[in-house]
Amino acid sequence: QPTNLPTYQPTNLPTYQPTNLPTYQPTNLPTYQPTNLPTHQPTNIPTIDPIACDGCAACVYQCPVDAITMHDQVVGEWFRSESRYGPLFHASLRAAQENSGKLVTLVKQQARLLAMDEDYDLVLVDGPPGIGCPVISAVSGADLALIVAEPTASGVHDMRRALETTAHFKVPTLVCINKADIYLEGAAEIEAFCHSQGIPVVGKIPFDAEVTKAMVQGQPVTLYAPDAPSSQALCNVWARVASKLKD
Repeated sequence: QPTNLPTYQPTNLPTYQPTNLPTYQPTNLPTYQPTNLPTHQPTNIPTIDPIACDGCAACVYQCPVDAITMHDQVVGEWFRSESRYGPLFHASLRAAQENSGKLVTLVKQQARLLAMDEDYDLVLVDGPPGIGCPVISAVSGADLALIVAEPTASGVHDMRRALETTAHFKVPTLVCINKADIYLEGAAEIEAFCHSQGIPVVGKIPFDAEVTKAMVQGQPVTLYAPDAPSSQALCNVWARVASKLKD
C-alpha cells in the first residue's frame, strides 16, 4: 500500500486578476435611423365601400384571382314567436344595419322547416318594398306573389319594377291597390296597365282612419274594426288570393 507517497499542494501559485483592463464604452458610435427611406403607396388598389356594399358576394364570385373574401358579422337576430294566427318568424336588426337577402332567406328557411315538421299547408312571406336583394329573396321560390301598389307616380313606377322582378323569376303575380280612393285616376292607370299585361287586380282597399287606430293598438284592422271598409276589402282580397293558390 503506497501510504507514504508525498502530496503536492498548489497553495502558492500566483493568481491573475484582470482588474486593470481597459473597458470600451460604445457611446459615441454612429446610429442609423431609417426615417427618410422611400415608401410605396399603392394608389391603384380597388377598395370596397362597406356602406354601399349589400353583401350579395357577386364580386367574390367574379374576381378572377380570388382577391376578395367575405367576413361574417352579426347585424341582428331572428326569432320565432307565437301569434293568435300561428307561428311567426321575424328578425330584429341592430342600429344602422340594413335588411339583406341572406337574412330574408334565413327566416324563410326556418319557417319552411317548421311547416314541413308540423304539416302546415301555407307559408306567408311579408316582403319588403323595392326590388333589391331582400325582395328577390322573398320572391324566390314562391308559388304566388301579391303586389300592393298605391295610386301615385312613384307607386306606379315601383309596381312596374316589382312586376318585372316577379316576371323574371316566373312567379305568378296579383295586384292590390291600396288607398284606391285617394287618387282615382292613378288607380285607373294601375288597372289599365295590369289589364294590358294580363295581371289580375284582386281588390281595392280604401283609405280608412281605422287602420291607423288599429296600428296604435297593435292589432290588425280586421280584428280591431271588422266592419270597417278597409277590413271588408282586405277580407275580399284574401279570399281571391286563397282561391288563386288553390288553382
